[in-house]
Amino acid sequence: MHSIYPLFTGILVAGSLLHAGETQDLNDGFLARVRSEAARAHPSAAAGKHKADAASHDVRAVRLWNDSIIDFGYMEADEMMQMDDGDLMFGIEQALPKPGMFDAERRKMEAMRRAENENARFSALAAGADAARAAIELALTDEWISLQQSQITWLAAMTENARQMAADPMGSSADALRMSVELEKEQQMLDAARRSRVGFAQKLNLILGRSLDSPWPVLKLPVAPLPVPLAKAEIARIPHANPKVLAMREMAGAANADIRIADRERLPEIAVGIDTKIYSDTRDVRSTTLGIKMSLPWFNDRSYRAKIDAAKSRELAAEGDVETMRREVSAMVLNAATEAANAAAQARAFSGKIHENTRQAAQVTEAAWISSKAPLSALLDSSRALFAVRLEQRRMIAMQLAALEELQTLVPNQ
Repeated sequence: MHSIYPLFTGILVAGSLLHAGETQDLNDGFLARVRSEAARAHPSAAAGKHKADAASHDVRAVRLWNDSIIDFGYMEADEMMQMDDGDLMFGIEQALPKPGMFDAERRKMEAMRRAENENARFSALAAGADAARAAIELALTDEWISLQQSQITWLAAMTENARQMAADPMGSSADALRMSVELEKEQQMLDAARRSRVGFAQKLNLILGRSLDSPWPVLKLPVAPLPVPLAKAEIARIPHANPKVLAMREMAGAANADIRIADRERLPEIAVGIDTKIYSDTRDVRSTTLGIKMSLPWFNDRSYRAKIDAAKSRELAAEGDVETMRREVSAMVLNAATEAANAAAQARAFSGKIHENTRQAAQVTEAAWISSKAPLSALLDSSRALFAVRLEQRRMIAMQLAALEELQTLVPNQ
């Protein structure tokens, strides 16, 4: 997981690939559709599903019985001996399963299958989160374009006022010239923004596996910040909801099954077999032998015990890894919840008294400039301040959405 702050650093330009007049609210339904499409189309999610399928096949591949062994032989001897003892020898041998070995091996494969399922779920969540963050980024650029267009409209009106003021015998053309320069600069920024938006739209299309030229409507961020979940409550859900923690817990279960497997390997291996001798000319059976074979594992007892101890150590290490991952995810949940709460508070502040006071100051300065009681620099400064406040409020909304997306990935609801 990465911090959400760099996502918006320097994002003051964007471009456009829009359906004419079409807009789309960046609400829960829209983001859910984007996540779902990414989870279906992204190669990492597909790879995770294939790994989960392979683990399911591994479960079915666990064998209770080892392969039987068939013997065949021919005795080269004089005819009398062949007649007496038989010249063809057939045999079959079957090793018996060690008690508890099949169950232990199946438990291990089942745990690994569940771990792969959780890894596949995380891959799908990560792909969906990437797409959602790209959509949030695109929406922020659309908001900036809208504000920039409003700024240009205002500058065009002020430029016309400056020209009319310059036509007065007592007026000066300096303000009109400067306003024309400011208007051109803002127009160039808007043109660059529209070109840049193509890249943001293509980035989202790339994540979703769409054609790079697929158009997107104008995306609108929520007007107000969304509720922020309590960090403590989200941390309590980590052991039951985070795919990485769940996958590592299953791997700890697989390590526990390894202990049982190592313990069962200490048992002697028993095999039963039947051997038959036949005389080929008459096909008469000359003898049949039923036998039992048993391995002697006690000579390697130290080796088997070492293997059991190693399996126990791996289980303890796996349990430690689970706790380590839980703490790491808890730290990321705290960071994301804090970022979401801070962004929400700042969004409310920039849409409240700060915005209202800045707007009133801009109106007063504009009226003073029109009546020649304030310099042009004051007018431009007040306009830029109001623009910055409005843009910052939109940026805080986007940052909160990104932080909430991080929380959804760390502690998913489904």
